[in-house]
Amino acid sequence: MAGLIKTGFTELEGWDEEDHKAAFAAFRHSSSYLLQSPPTSREKSARAQDLLLIAQKAFDCSQDLNAQQARCFFEDNFQPYQLQQHGLLTGYYQPQFEGRRTPDADFCHPLYKRPGDLIPISSKQALAAGFTKETSFARETEQGLAFHLSRSEIMAGGLDGLGLELVWLKDPLDVYIIHIQGSARIVLEDETILRVAFDGKSGHPYQSLGKILIKKGIFSADTITMDGLMAYIKALGDAGSKLLAENPSYIFFKQVQSDGNKLVQDPDQGPVAAAGIPLVAMRSMAVDRHRHTFGLPFWLQTNLPSGENEQTPFNQLVFAHDTGSAITGAARGDLFVGTGAQAGQLAGRLQQQTAFFCLMPIKRTENAEGS
Repeated sequence: MAGLIKTGFTELEGWDEEDHKAAFAAFRHSSSYLLQSPPTSREKSARAQDLLLIAQKAFDCSQDLNAQQARCFFEDNFQPYQLQQHGLLTGYYQPQFEGRRTPDADFCHPLYKRPGDLIPISSKQALAAGFTKETSFARETEQGLAFHLSRSEIMAGGLDGLGLELVWLKDPLDVYIIHIQGSARIVLEDETILRVAFDGKSGHPYQSLGKILIKKGIFSADTITMDGLMAYIKALGDAGSKLLAENPSYIFFKQVQSDGNKLVQDPDQGPVAAAGIPLVAMRSMAVDRHRHTFGLPFWLQTNLPSGENEQTPFNQLVFAHDTGSAITGAARGDLFVGTGAQAGQLAGRLQQQTAFFCLMPIKRTENAEGS
């Protein structure tokens, strides 16, 4: 297979110490969703049909596999391949902020619902309209498909008066963080929690503020972190808000669940990801959707920041459950680390050189076609 080097489980650092029971539970968790909404095969990745056969086997298994049985399940059904180069692992999380259903003097920065003229499009439609194949949403006009309003246009009031405000936040930086993470819990005035999730984007290509600031000499590639970037923007005040507008991509949201009267309910239960699977903290990863098939297991070998100047080995199975416009390339992952401020601190610091191993399904049916 191009770009992949066949290896063995004995070559995976830390494989013997992995919590295979927990890894199997995460794979089985995703299996029912994969079977309901089969993923599309990727040209340079696994055939979806082979993966679905294994997902069905996992779904049919008892949930009480012991550690040895779970280990055998992976070793019997997958073949590890190392990606030729070390890659980059970052992290994302589900933030939690205060918000209000109606605006006031403090809460005056909205998350918007998706406009009615913004529609999902296929990569074929995107290319036909002159966009890149990564463009997944566009504005439907009489003249054809077009980008919707940019971030700067929306921040200047381009959607005012359309009744699209979903919830109001205190700080434009809170809004931007939710845009980057793609979901959030919003604590309302009565202490109920409104859960919001991605529901579309303006179509404009994503521009990394980190890369913009590196070009300006504010940060270097070695020193920039999400925490540092957000702190720098916040310290700029109004100028920081203007800096946000340099990323023209804009994200729209929908309400997905109210958690009742508890501030936090099941904090490890993440939002529903692009694969239609609720994210599992430290087991779900966003990948380049154009390179990898949703549901695939990956073995990661890296270190995670655990103190101010400390790192802890992280050798673990994770699963391709999500994607993102900034996640490009075969050896590139974005690990979902959980919900809340502590998870946000880890996500903001996580920018690790990582060895990626893809666990490819062992083919059982040579004549089966991918879905």
